[in-house]
Amino acid sequence: MKSQAHTRLQLVLALLIWFVAPTGAHARQAINLSSLPMVVCPAEAQQQAPPNFEASSCEPSRFYALDPQGRELWARLDFTVDQEWIDTSEPKGVFISGLVASELYLNGVVIGANGQPGADRASESPGRIDYAAHAPRDLFVAGDNTLVVHLSGHHGVLTLTAPMQGLFLDEYGSPTADILSYYWPGLIMLGVFILGVMVFLAMATRSEEREAPIILALISASLGAQLLIETSRGLVSYPYPLHDARLIGIVLSAYGFSLSLIAYGLKEFTALRFRHRLKALAGAALVLLAPIALARGFDAKTWTTLALAFGLVALGAGHAALNGRRHAWPYAVGFSVAMVLAVLTQSRFIDLHLYWLGAVFLIALFIRQALSLIREQARRRAETRRAEALDAALALAQQASEPAVLTLESAGRTDYVRTEEIIRIQGAGDYVDLVYSDGRTVLYTMTLTALEQRLPPTFLRVHRSHIVNTAHVVRLEREPGGGGRLVLTTGAEAPVSRRIMPKVRSALSQTSLASATPR
Repeated sequence: MKSQAHTRLQLVLALLIWFVAPTGAHARQAINLSSLPMVVCPAEAQQQAPPNFEASSCEPSRFYALDPQGRELWARLDFTVDQEWIDTSEPKGVFISGLVASELYLNGVVIGANGQPGADRASESPGRIDYAAHAPRDLFVAGDNTLVVHLSGHHGVLTLTAPMQGLFLDEYGSPTADILSYYWPGLIMLGVFILGVMVFLAMATRSEEREAPIILALISASLGAQLLIETSRGLVSYPYPLHDARLIGIVLSAYGFSLSLIAYGLKEFTALRFRHRLKALAGAALVLLAPIALARGFDAKTWTTLALAFGLVALGAGHAALNGRRHAWPYAVGFSVAMVLAVLTQSRFIDLHLYWLGAVFLIALFIRQALSLIREQARRRAETRRAEALDAALALAQQASEPAVLTLESAGRTDYVRTEEIIRIQGAGDYVDLVYSDGRTVLYTMTLTALEQRLPPTFLRVHRSHIVNTAHVVRLEREPGGGGRLVLTTGAEAPVSRRIMPKVRSALSQTSLASATPR
């Protein structure tokens, strides 16, 4: 597996059992068999039963040193249990983790098969990466016991430095339960990363500056993918050939996260144009391949890639901070701490610390991006108000210099009406009443909606049956119900519906600005 497999699996399958398990007379008592001496023999052709382990081809070894990749082996170890352990009420089980198919013999009796070991790929049926065999209580004896393991590993694609990961006696149960409890603190961050992808993509669609939100969405997606792949082992005991894909997926996700992080650093802490940032990112992509190619073990490939990315971004942020960009100091310090933590904790970092740090980082950036979007939207609204004020000023100026003329039919005659003379208009079915500045009211055959489409922008529909000329509005008076009324220069009033009140206030505000604009 990974180069630090010994430490990780002992943590997962032993320490958690001791410290998370219930206490008391019936507390779970795991017995680690991985470190016990054993004898290992290559399998003979068509060998179906355990050997006597005395042949010259047999040699002493330890479980973690076993390498069944492309081989079929038999291994035997002796262990001791006392009567008190045997008499505990919990059912007993033998847990084995590794990239193998295996059969387990306890004191000469077969207790389980994980796939089917074989001499070659064709004869082997792959086992699961984590497997638990029920060990009947009456097979144990107080004192010395013997466990024989028949194993092979012909279906792996990668050649791993440590394909065997754990061998324990414990309370019989799900082989993934303790692994999931190890990953659980990190797994709860998955929701943060999924939400981050959705939120940052939504920000990208609403913002003029889309590059940064898209990069942050990629950071969220790569972290979420790495977390999901990393914790998949605690969710399902998959066939061991899939473990190669899991390891590759973890490294690729870490590589994608590292590139996305560097892209964000280039965007945030440099003045490079987009084309030059792409070139710098391509160079960083080549640099990040070095730890992947040189580090031994997939844990090492992953954490060294991450540490290198943190270091590069910390350097960029530090350089920007030293050149006067004071907001870059927290980034420089934060990424430096992340780099040091990755180097010090290694496997633990990629199992847990990375996701908590990533979640804190993304939440902070979400808040920052949200504030930036709020400021941008406020700026857009201000620009829109200025544009509307300018349009209103131009409309007023045009009405004053070149008044629009309407051609209207009334009682068999045609009238040519200057719009600047109209104070307000009231509709009733297929007729409209035009109220003029001299007090006249004239009825015309036309719907209010049809007339509205022919009026210049200085006219505003304030009610389903009322249109006013904003040039003749004196003030807006609000009413308790949410509506209001407009007082006009003639003293007449026009009702304002509650639904359209916000639009009326905005339009009158622009008209006021336009009236104050020097011409």
